[in-house]
Amino acid sequence: MGAKQQFKGKDVDEAITMACDKLGVSREELTIEILSTGSSGIFGLCRKQAIIRAARKVLETELPPAQASEPMARPAKQEKPPAAAPQAVAEAANPPVAEQPPPAVEALPAEEPKKKRPPVERPQEPVVPLTPEVLAQIKGDLEQMLTLMGFPAEIVVEEKNNKAQVKISGEHIEELITKDGQALDSIQYLMRKIISKKFPQKIMFSIDAGEFREKRKVELEELALKLAQEVKETEKTRTIPPLNPAERRVVHLILQDDKTIRSRSVGDGLFKKILIYLPGKGRIRKKPQRRKGKKEKLTIAE
Repeated sequence: MGAKQQFKGKDVDEAITMACDKLGVSREELTIEILSTGSSGIFGLCRKQAIIRAARKVLETELPPAQASEPMARPAKQEKPPAAAPQAVAEAANPPVAEQPPPAVEALPAEEPKKKRPPVERPQEPVVPLTPEVLAQIKGDLEQMLTLMGFPAEIVVEEKNNKAQVKISGEHIEELITKDGQALDSIQYLMRKIISKKFPQKIMFSIDAGEFREKRKVELEELALKLAQEVKETEKTRTIPPLNPAERRVVHLILQDDKTIRSRSVGDGLFKKILIYLPGKGRIRKKPQRRKGKKEKLTIAE
């Protein structure tokens, strides 16, 4: 049996299906160990994935002859041949050599290349155009959420390139975009979770308030260029505070054409910091550990 691999899915069945696709075998040809059955969470949120370990079974036909299950018959004892006469032994040791023509060399047939098993292609999720029903659901749920938060507002939802563009306007914009838009990011995250539970297809949308997203993009680009210039002048690494994935992408894109510096995300979770540094100077170096050894003894010369 091969080494077990770990697979995840919404439930155990989906994890097993992913294992079958990955290993290219049917469910009956797998050895499966269930690590976690997963959880649906609360109201469909905070859902945990099911986790399994699976490996491909080894069939008896694939085992080498030495591992066959049936016992092999012992060979019969051969009788010892009688001793040959000394003259016969001498003739056998030095047989007469007869001149023979060299055998014809036949060209060996070329080996056929081994056929590789074609990779199992996972079906890609098709892009489904947003329907008026989906747009209306996004607008209605967002209006209800903002009302419960005490921030009633006017909401406009439009479709652009199969993505819902949601714009919020009203008297509570400042409360939504305070602290670099943390409240707006949290609302967008919750809305994506809620909508994903109501429609089977993947729905992409972004929520903006008072053109905050565009202003924030310009602000991040200017900050990234400024810190990059400081890195070149001082040769010291600069850090941008934790950003969400969309904002980190803005920083990386604006710096990608500058070959004299580097940028990378560090940290765990949704929000990560960005380091801007010179090549070879952005690595985190560990302090050398002191070797524990015996103290040297001083020898006093008599």
